[in-house]
Amino acid sequence: MVDVSADTRRGAAGVDEAEPFDDGPGRAALAIVLVPGVVSALVLLTGGPAALAGALGLGLLAVGTHHGRRDLVGGGGLALLAGTLLAGAFGAGPAALLVAAGAGLVAWDTAEHAVGLGEQVGCRAATGRAVGVHAAGGGLLAASGGGLAYVVFRLVGGGSPVALVLLLGGAVALLSAIRS
Repeated sequence: MVDVSADTRRGAAGVDEAEPFDDGPGRAALAIVLVPGVVSALVLLTGGPAALAGALGLGLLAVGTHHGRRDLVGGGGLALLAGTLLAGAFGAGPAALLVAAGAGLVAWDTAEHAVGLGEQVGCRAATGRAVGVHAAGGGLLAASGGGLAYVVFRLVGGGSPVALVLLLGGAVALLSAIRS
């Protein structure tokens, strides 16, 4: 009996062949990305066009994360941000907008991190804990920033809730530029 490890298999000629490297993130990463993505999409259900953008964003994030495609992950993040802007334009409250934008940001950032880990170590590596810690840290940062933005919004006396989302969008663009 021949012991065939997870990294090798027997070819037709009886020679050990290396398994091809699969650079997609693991299943655990996809589940972790979907949690904040679903939160963002659920908040966006308040308005017609916003709900469509939220569903599109969630779908793109899921497919992009599953297949390790940064272009789809980026498109999903943009769709969630667009849905948040649409929700603001159709009258959603500032708290809902901050939750949708923050959760969308965490989902996008976590998906980017999961895809990057997949490219480095492959889908068979145990990356669930690393992706989970990254998502928790991003969630804490988004909650802190969103809470601070909400307090400032209330202290200043209101204004356009869309301004809050645009401010958060600017922070995302700055974060993206710094990471690059």
